[in-house]
Amino acid sequence: MLPMPRPRFPYAQRQVTRHGKTLWYFRRGKGPRFPLGALYGSPEFMKAYEAALGGERLPPSPKASQATLKWLVERYLDSAAFLTLAASTQRMRKNILLAACRSGGDLKISEITRNIIAAGRDRRASTPFAAINFMKVMNYLFVWAVDAGLATENPLVGVKRPKARTRGHKPWTIEDLNRYCDRHPVGTKAHLAVSLFLFTGVRRGDVIHLGRQHVRNGVIEYQANKNDAPLFLAIPAPLALSIELATTGDLIFLTTEWGNPFKSAASFGNWFRDRCKEAGVDVRAHGLRKLAATIIADNEGSEKQLEAFFGWRSGRQSAIYTKTADARKLAQSAALKLIGNTDAPNLVSGLGAAAK
Repeated sequence: MLPMPRPRFPYAQRQVTRHGKTLWYFRRGKGPRFPLGALYGSPEFMKAYEAALGGERLPPSPKASQATLKWLVERYLDSAAFLTLAASTQRMRKNILLAACRSGGDLKISEITRNIIAAGRDRRASTPFAAINFMKVMNYLFVWAVDAGLATENPLVGVKRPKARTRGHKPWTIEDLNRYCDRHPVGTKAHLAVSLFLFTGVRRGDVIHLGRQHVRNGVIEYQANKNDAPLFLAIPAPLALSIELATTGDLIFLTTEWGNPFKSAASFGNWFRDRCKEAGVDVRAHGLRKLAATIIADNEGSEKQLEAFFGWRSGRQSAIYTKTADARKLAQSAALKLIGNTDAPNLVSGLGAAAK
């Protein structure tokens, strides 16, 4: 089932049919119900919603012609392949697909060729991450469509994705961590937040759900929302102390100042960002995962250990940290070889003179 969009338009009501299809209606109080369509936020939805605000009912929108991109997207959004995704993933894919339908929804599936996909990629050339996400989501759509027998081939095959050079979220440093904890000492909710992030390595979408019900014999047992990976996270003494001294909820460790669960990962992220600003550190929650991964890798942590701790499904992510740790150690050992084997008396004496 699709998550309830937030913020939701006033008077918009959702209904899920016995076949699992989501439909939207407008109803003010006990007044009449006006159909708004199946795709929340789509242009057709907005037209029907604006008309309903004025008490008018638009004639039913014609169904998307079969074998068009819009028709294919509607089928995909009702499929098990889509509905079993994490809520955040559903929102991201749906937004990209609706945007694609606004510009090319009437295209026949057979007309969507490699050239069409490449043109869509190139229109997003100034925002390479948008281009990459567009191609990823369209690929998910057509992989599903081919498997479901709704398309004969995947036009994404062979189309190159653009490269976007970035180092991603800025990792925390030990100095950042010390500065943050000086401002938010043990016993505060802000300290508990940073302790949970560092010692469990979970994402912000998971940290807001962790609670005492997940603890078994000193281990947090939890299933990651993003990829359903099972997590078994030991609670070290610093985290146990932070949990014990902080004010927590009955079933959730981290709550709002009113004692309620955070409504979303985004709302929690805003709260945590403010705590970082108070401490004078220019970093965000995800950077703590990078710090934790770096510490583990620098202390002989294997790729398998990293994958189990963070719930990574492949070795690609863990290899980034083990490779960096190995490179650091190799570079340092190479420097020692250079220092110990540079037989240049004038160089050495020159350094000695400079030191004086």
